[in-house]
Amino acid sequence: MRVLGVAARVSCALFVAALLIGIAATFGTRLGLWDYRVGLFELFPWCLYIGIAAFGFGLIWALGAFFSDAGEDARYGVIGLAGSIILIAMPLYDVAQLRVEPPIHDISTDTEHPPEFVALLGQRPGAEHDADYDGPKKALFDGKVSTVAALQHKYYEDIHADGEITSPEKLFKRAVKAAYAMGWTIVAVAPDEGRLEATDTSFFFGFTDDIVIRVKPAGMGARLDIRSKSRVGDGDMGRNAARIKAYLKRLAAT
Repeated sequence: MRVLGVAARVSCALFVAALLIGIAATFGTRLGLWDYRVGLFELFPWCLYIGIAAFGFGLIWALGAFFSDAGEDARYGVIGLAGSIILIAMPLYDVAQLRVEPPIHDISTDTEHPPEFVALLGQRPGAEHDADYDGPKKALFDGKVSTVAALQHKYYEDIHADGEITSPEKLFKRAVKAAYAMGWTIVAVAPDEGRLEATDTSFFFGFTDDIVIRVKPAGMGARLDIRSKSRVGDGDMGRNAARIKAYLKRLAAT
């Protein structure tokens, strides 16, 4: 059927167009060609709109091919339908995460006396004010108003400091080794202060999160605290918490 062939080719063409717009929006932002607001809120939505249209035409082709037992231009139809599903599934997953992850973007293993940024202070958008710990701030989630620290304790209760029977010097050396193993960009290493600062940049859009690690004596051993904070947005969809968990797991294996 001629109609199926047209639907398949249109679906494929729209998918390719959406993919190119998505690549331009994400990597143009990462390369600094425009501000993230332009890439994320002005360009990237068109990737989704066109991707949804590609899915629609791909679905028309798939249903038509199924009921008519004809696979005209199947390669175009499959590419358009499968590609558009993948293309729109990833951002839809992120949107879904906003409903299950608390709207916070500053996670610390010590919510009473969190590690402080020093070397990274001037690199954050709001300098000193933006680097303040968000713990006391109020946030609305699941119909209730709580502090950021309270939300962290409730939803990320497994995040806690690493305490070990070892010297602070030895623990700090392991902390530095584990940080390099994470693939982060190390910004500062201050053994005398037991402080390490680093950044982690996302593959898409190039969003940068800041990390500070603090090692200090504790009882007969040493204690390591880590804090991870995003530079933009009010929620991180659990990424900072996941980063801290991954680091502590890496530290334990170091």
